Amino acid sequence: MRLSHRTTLSMLALMTLTGAVLTFGPRHGAAAASETVARTLTVTEEEPITAPGQGAMLYLGLETKAADSRSAQSDARQALERLRQGLRAAGVPAADVQVTGYRIGATTRAAEAGATVWQNLRVQVATSEKLGQAIDAAVASGATLVQGTLGQGLAPKQGQRAAAVASAVRAARSDAQAIAGALGEKLGRPVAVEVHMQPGGAPGGRYIMQVRVTFSG
Repeated sequence: MRLSHRTTLSMLALMTLTGAVLTFGPRHGAAAASETVARTLTVTEEEPITAPGQGAMLYLGLETKAADSRSAQSDARQALERLRQGLRAAGVPAADVQVTGYRIGATTRAAEAGATVWQNLRVQVATSEKLGQAIDAAVASGATLVQGTLGQGLAPKQGQRAAAVASAVRAARSDAQAIAGALGEKLGRPVAVEVHMQPGGAPGGRYIMQVRVTFSG
Protein backbone atom coordinates (compact mmCIF):
# COMPACT_ATOMS: atom_id res chain seq x y z
CA MET A 1 0.00 0.00 0.00
CA ARG A 2 1.40 3.41 -0.91
CA LEU A 3 1.89 5.91 1.87
CA SER A 4 1.30 9.00 -0.24
CA HIS A 5 2.15 10.57 -3.53
CA ARG A 6 3.19 13.98 -4.62
CA THR A 7 2.73 15.06 -8.22
CA THR A 8 4.67 18.04 -9.54
CA LEU A 9 4.83 19.83 -12.84
CA SER A 10 7.92 21.79 -13.71
CA MET A 11 7.17 25.50 -14.33
CA LEU A 12 7.99 25.03 -18.00
CA ALA A 13 5.69 22.05 -18.28
CA LEU A 14 2.95 23.91 -16.43
CA MET A 15 3.06 26.79 -18.88
CA THR A 16 2.97 24.61 -21.98
CA LEU A 17 0.45 22.02 -20.82
CA THR A 18 -2.03 24.66 -19.67
CA GLY A 19 -1.34 27.18 -22.40
CA ALA A 20 -3.86 28.20 -25.00
CA VAL A 21 -1.81 26.79 -27.88
CA LEU A 22 -0.31 23.31 -27.87
CA THR A 23 1.34 21.91 -30.98
CA PHE A 24 2.55 18.35 -31.12
CA GLY A 25 3.16 17.99 -34.83
CA PRO A 26 6.37 19.02 -36.62
CA ARG A 27 7.01 22.74 -37.01
CA HIS A 28 9.32 24.49 -39.41
CA GLY A 29 11.16 27.77 -39.67
CA ALA A 30 12.53 30.38 -37.30
CA ALA A 31 9.22 30.78 -35.48
CA ALA A 32 9.18 27.06 -34.72
CA ALA A 33 12.69 27.20 -33.34
CA SER A 34 11.85 30.09 -31.03
CA GLU A 35 8.68 28.40 -29.72
CA THR A 36 10.21 24.98 -29.07
CA VAL A 37 10.04 24.17 -25.37
CA ALA A 38 10.74 21.02 -23.39
CA ARG A 39 7.63 19.70 -21.69
CA THR A 40 7.91 17.20 -18.83
CA LEU A 41 5.62 15.69 -16.25
CA THR A 42 7.27 14.45 -13.04
CA VAL A 43 5.52 12.14 -10.59
CA THR A 44 6.93 11.05 -7.21
CA GLU A 45 5.70 7.96 -5.39
CA GLU A 46 6.63 6.47 -2.01
CA GLU A 47 6.39 2.79 -1.11
CA PRO A 48 6.97 1.47 2.45
CA ILE A 49 9.27 -1.48 3.15
CA THR A 50 9.44 -3.45 6.38
CA ALA A 51 12.76 -5.25 6.62
CA PRO A 52 13.17 -8.32 8.82
CA GLY A 53 14.13 -7.36 12.36
CA GLN A 54 16.53 -9.05 14.76
CA GLY A 55 13.95 -8.99 17.52
CA ALA A 56 14.84 -8.06 21.07
CA MET A 57 16.41 -9.55 24.19
CA LEU A 58 14.86 -9.40 27.63
CA TYR A 59 16.91 -9.98 30.81
CA LEU A 60 14.92 -10.86 33.94
CA GLY A 61 15.59 -11.48 37.60
CA LEU A 62 13.55 -13.44 40.14
CA GLU A 63 14.05 -13.19 43.90
CA THR A 64 12.26 -15.43 46.39
CA LYS A 65 12.62 -15.56 50.18
CA ALA A 66 11.54 -18.20 52.68
CA ALA A 67 12.18 -19.33 56.24
CA ASP A 68 14.71 -21.97 55.20
CA SER A 69 16.71 -23.12 52.21
CA ARG A 70 14.39 -25.92 51.18
CA SER A 71 11.31 -23.68 51.25
CA ALA A 72 13.16 -20.93 49.35
CA GLN A 73 14.11 -23.34 46.57
CA SER A 74 10.57 -24.69 46.34
CA ASP A 75 9.19 -21.16 46.12
CA ALA A 76 11.80 -20.32 43.48
CA ARG A 77 10.64 -23.22 41.26
CA GLN A 78 7.03 -22.07 41.55
CA ALA A 79 8.00 -18.48 40.80
CA LEU A 80 9.90 -19.60 37.70
CA GLU A 81 6.92 -21.60 36.45
CA ARG A 82 4.58 -18.62 36.94
CA LEU A 83 6.98 -16.45 34.97
CA ARG A 84 7.22 -18.98 32.13
CA GLN A 85 3.43 -19.25 31.96
CA GLY A 86 3.04 -15.48 31.85
CA LEU A 87 5.56 -15.13 29.03
CA ARG A 88 3.98 -18.03 27.13
CA ALA A 89 0.61 -16.25 27.33
CA ALA A 90 2.34 -13.19 25.84
CA GLY A 91 3.51 -15.24 22.85
CA VAL A 92 7.02 -16.17 24.01
CA PRO A 93 7.73 -19.91 23.52
CA ALA A 94 9.19 -21.82 26.47
CA ALA A 95 12.29 -22.63 24.40
CA ASP A 96 13.09 -18.91 24.21
CA VAL A 97 13.24 -18.53 28.01
CA GLN A 98 16.64 -19.60 29.38
CA VAL A 99 17.80 -19.62 33.02
CA THR A 100 21.33 -18.18 32.99
CA GLY A 101 22.02 -17.92 36.71
CA TYR A 102 20.91 -19.42 40.03
CA ARG A 103 22.13 -18.43 43.50
CA ILE A 104 20.97 -19.18 47.02
CA GLY A 105 22.02 -17.42 50.17
CA ALA A 106 21.19 -17.82 53.87
CA THR A 107 20.88 -15.14 56.54
CA THR A 108 21.82 -16.10 60.10
CA ARG A 109 20.89 -12.84 61.82
CA ALA A 110 17.94 -13.48 64.11
CA ALA A 111 15.87 -10.61 62.78
CA GLU A 112 16.40 -11.70 59.16
CA ALA A 113 16.80 -15.46 59.48
CA GLY A 114 15.91 -17.38 56.33
CA ALA A 115 17.12 -18.03 52.79
CA THR A 116 16.90 -16.19 49.47
CA VAL A 117 17.10 -17.55 45.93
CA TRP A 118 18.08 -15.35 42.99
CA GLN A 119 17.46 -16.49 39.42
CA ASN A 120 18.56 -14.77 36.23
CA LEU A 121 16.84 -15.38 32.89
CA ARG A 122 17.43 -14.43 29.27
CA VAL A 123 14.36 -14.21 27.04
CA GLN A 124 14.48 -13.98 23.24
CA VAL A 125 11.60 -11.88 21.87
CA ALA A 126 10.78 -12.51 18.20
CA THR A 127 10.23 -8.86 17.17
CA SER A 128 11.01 -5.50 18.70
CA GLU A 129 7.32 -4.60 18.58
CA LYS A 130 6.52 -7.42 21.05
CA LEU A 131 9.08 -6.32 23.64
CA GLY A 132 6.63 -4.13 25.56
CA GLN A 133 4.09 -6.93 25.79
CA ALA A 134 6.76 -9.33 27.07
CA ILE A 135 7.91 -6.80 29.70
CA ASP A 136 4.34 -6.30 30.95
CA ALA A 137 3.87 -10.06 31.21
CA ALA A 138 7.16 -10.52 33.09
CA VAL A 139 6.32 -7.82 35.65
CA ALA A 140 2.79 -9.18 36.13
CA SER A 141 4.25 -12.67 36.65
CA GLY A 142 6.59 -11.67 39.46
CA ALA A 143 9.87 -10.59 37.84
CA THR A 144 11.84 -8.39 40.23
CA LEU A 145 14.39 -7.19 37.66
CA VAL A 146 13.57 -6.33 34.04
CA GLN A 147 15.92 -5.06 31.35
CA GLY A 148 15.21 -5.04 27.61
CA THR A 149 17.48 -4.55 24.62
CA LEU A 150 16.05 -3.64 21.22
CA GLY A 151 17.38 -5.41 18.16
CA GLN A 152 18.51 -3.45 15.12
CA GLY A 153 16.51 -3.64 11.91
CA LEU A 154 18.20 -5.35 9.00
CA ALA A 155 18.44 -3.80 5.54
CA PRO A 156 15.66 -4.80 3.12
CA LYS A 157 16.44 -7.77 0.92
CA GLN A 158 16.98 -7.36 -2.81
CA GLY A 159 13.59 -8.86 -3.62
CA GLN A 160 11.86 -6.43 -1.26
CA ARG A 161 13.62 -3.46 -2.82
CA ALA A 162 12.80 -4.58 -6.35
CA ALA A 163 9.13 -5.13 -5.51
CA ALA A 164 8.86 -1.70 -3.89
CA VAL A 165 10.48 0.02 -6.89
CA ALA A 166 8.20 -1.80 -9.35
CA SER A 167 5.09 -0.90 -7.34
CA ALA A 168 6.08 2.76 -7.11
CA VAL A 169 6.86 2.95 -10.86
CA ARG A 170 3.48 1.45 -11.75
CA ALA A 171 1.76 3.97 -9.49
CA ALA A 172 3.77 6.82 -11.03
CA ARG A 173 2.77 5.83 -14.57
CA SER A 174 -0.88 5.46 -13.56
CA ASP A 175 -0.97 8.91 -11.97
CA ALA A 176 0.90 10.49 -14.86
CA GLN A 177 -1.56 9.01 -17.37
CA ALA A 178 -4.46 10.34 -15.32
CA ILE A 179 -2.94 13.83 -15.22
CA ALA A 180 -2.14 13.88 -18.93
CA GLY A 181 -5.61 12.59 -19.78
CA ALA A 182 -7.26 15.25 -17.64
CA LEU A 183 -5.24 17.87 -19.50
CA GLY A 184 -6.15 16.39 -22.86
CA GLU A 185 -2.59 15.40 -23.70
CA LYS A 186 -0.81 12.18 -24.52
CA LEU A 187 1.77 10.94 -22.07
CA GLY A 188 5.23 10.59 -23.55
CA ARG A 189 7.88 8.07 -22.73
CA PRO A 190 9.85 8.16 -19.45
CA VAL A 191 13.01 10.21 -19.82
CA ALA A 192 14.39 10.06 -16.27
CA VAL A 193 13.99 7.87 -13.19
CA GLU A 194 15.36 8.56 -9.70
CA VAL A 195 15.26 5.98 -6.90
CA HIS A 196 16.03 6.68 -3.24
CA MET A 197 15.64 4.50 -0.15
CA GLN A 198 15.64 6.08 3.29
CA PRO A 199 14.80 5.06 6.87
CA GLY A 200 11.13 5.33 7.67
CA GLY A 201 11.66 6.95 11.08
CA ALA A 202 10.32 4.00 13.11
CA PRO A 203 11.98 1.03 14.84
CA GLY A 204 11.91 -2.44 13.46
CA GLY A 205 13.54 -1.99 10.08
CA ARG A 206 11.12 0.46 8.43
CA TYR A 207 12.20 2.08 5.17
CA ILE A 208 10.66 4.23 2.45
CA MET A 209 11.40 3.62 -1.23
CA GLN A 210 10.95 6.86 -3.16
CA VAL A 211 10.73 6.79 -6.96
CA ARG A 212 10.57 9.91 -9.14
CA VAL A 213 9.71 9.37 -12.81
CA THR A 214 9.83 12.13 -15.44
CA PHE A 215 7.82 11.67 -18.63
CA SER A 216 8.14 13.69 -21.82
CA GLY A 217 5.14 15.78 -22.86
